[in-house]
Amino acid sequence: MYFPSLLTPALALFSTTAQAQLANYGGFTPKNPTDAMTIGAIHNVLALFNYALDSKNFDALRDVYTDDIVARVAREPTNDIESLIKFYNGTALGDVVTQHTAHTIFVYDLGPQSAKSISYANALYFSKIGEGQFFARDVDTFYERYDDVWARQRDGGWKIRERSINIYAQVGNSSLVPPTQPTYNTSKV
Repeated sequence: MYFPSLLTPALALFSTTAQAQLANYGGFTPKNPTDAMTIGAIHNVLALFNYALDSKNFDALRDVYTDDIVARVAREPTNDIESLIKFYNGTALGDVVTQHTAHTIFVYDLGPQSAKSISYANALYFSKIGEGQFFARDVDTFYERYDDVWARQRDGGWKIRERSINIYAQVGNSSLVPPTQPTYNTSKV
């Protein structure tokens, strides 16, 4: 026996609302295997970004960003990879243990030479109190959103050409991030 759910109208409304929201971003749905491979490659570059920050290997950012990157991540935008690497070298990232994660990645406006993405991230800063022992008071967490414009490279790979980081919240022990930490820009691309 079938009993209609009270949720059925809500799910139908959600589906319609979600479709309308996707239309604002080009309504992109992968249409062929090449699209899926491109989306996978973009996901992989976002993972490399997180790894570069957490391993303090800021030179690896050259594999994430184009040479002429326009990055709105500090008080003043950077307009090249050297300035961006200098920015990251000057942050508190080198002084504390960090864990960056990207999730909820949406790639849209995918074309042969460019794409856009929105991804959410958490950046955790841990104090160094011993052999891997951390307590809640020893963590500072940033909740962020990355708005990226991607460019296909000559070798077929993808790099970020434009980036804005928007910090929605900072929760925890803010003393873990020294006052010399540059202020992130909260404007959108």
